[in-house]
Amino acid sequence: MLGLCLALFAIGAEPPAGPAFVRHAAGADDARGAIQSIDKTWAVRLAGESEPTAGADLVSLRRADLQLPPYPATTQVIFANGDRLAADVLGIENDQIRIRAAFADPPHHANATQELTAPLAAVAEIWFQPPPENEAARPKPGERRRRDVMYLTNGDARTGTVVGMKSHTQPLIFKEGSKETQVDPMRLVAVAMNTDLARTLRPRGPYGRLVLANGGRLSLLSATASGESLTGKTLFGPEVKVPIDQIISLDIRQGKAVYLSDLKPLRYEHTPFLGVRWSYEADRSVAGRDMRLGGHAFDKGVGMHSESRLTYALAGGYRWFKATVGLDDRTGQGGSVRVRVLVDGAEKDGNDNELTAATGPRTVRVDVAGAKELTLVVEFGSGGDVCDHVDWADARLVK
Repeated sequence: MLGLCLALFAIGAEPPAGPAFVRHAAGADDARGAIQSIDKTWAVRLAGESEPTAGADLVSLRRADLQLPPYPATTQVIFANGDRLAADVLGIENDQIRIRAAFADPPHHANATQELTAPLAAVAEIWFQPPPENEAARPKPGERRRRDVMYLTNGDARTGTVVGMKSHTQPLIFKEGSKETQVDPMRLVAVAMNTDLARTLRPRGPYGRLVLANGGRLSLLSATASGESLTGKTLFGPEVKVPIDQIISLDIRQGKAVYLSDLKPLRYEHTPFLGVRWSYEADRSVAGRDMRLGGHAFDKGVGMHSESRLTYALAGGYRWFKATVGLDDRTGQGGSVRVRVLVDGAEKDGNDNELTAATGPRTVRVDVAGAKELTLVVEFGSGGDVCDHVDWADARLVK
């Protein structure tokens, strides 16, 4: 009888709720809940809602109480538009690359892999070995290359052209001048592709960008979701199926949110402390590294150093400025600064407290309706300019 009761209870029970997300949308308060559905227009309905939020208003979905992970620490493919997938190379032929992409780590989803084919011109880097932790040992972000560069396990870097690779067990054929060389995949660390031939595959309209729990980043032209998975069309062609519990964030690019790092500043002013000059950095810390702030690894933002001011023209086209600001987790630990947000020259943030590693980052939300200019200010703190590496993470204007 007890077994029968349990079986009847199971039949009538509600399906278990999925992971909780926080939805950010233009013109609406934040909402929290499990994803019930996503349609091809990016309209999202959370648990308990009778109607979805319009896709045109969606800014982002973020997993509640989970951090944005750093990039994959395994073999991977990095695309020219900044996407990257934990993946093994299966072959390179006819200007196409075949990979086995992993959308989750094996302990979580043993079968969350998929074979994908992409144009070789859409690829920036192929890592046959896990990238070194030392970012200085990797190809520099934004580096221009007129030829492919092959990095070998003995430390050599050779310049030429990738011809092909029939399978993951076959050698990579690499052409240097008129000579073709066959390279055992076990000797390969990475190949950085010719940037002059790169295609970024950026669409004209809004598109989604996923951050996965294993560190993967993937842009999607459109997506639908219900139940336990999201199905989306990649910018390079194939459809993918991703477990929802492996999605950490979904941001809508080229929609209602405009990232400062995608805009050209009106002006940049810097006052050195002892003669050392610093520029600002787009989508990197001021040290030129990935932005790490409050335990999160952010893809978008602006890196600044004391003392500096960075001004953008708004032309009255936005409603809000939002960001998370603080000292970079890796290179700003000894810093102390004061940060301010000016709108048409008037301070709007209203927080004069000094930022240090101990205080941690803080959230900025400023009304910019009708404003002509937005200025981010980083001032010297009590420690002068020592380690004043400030990240304005996810710095974005919302229409």
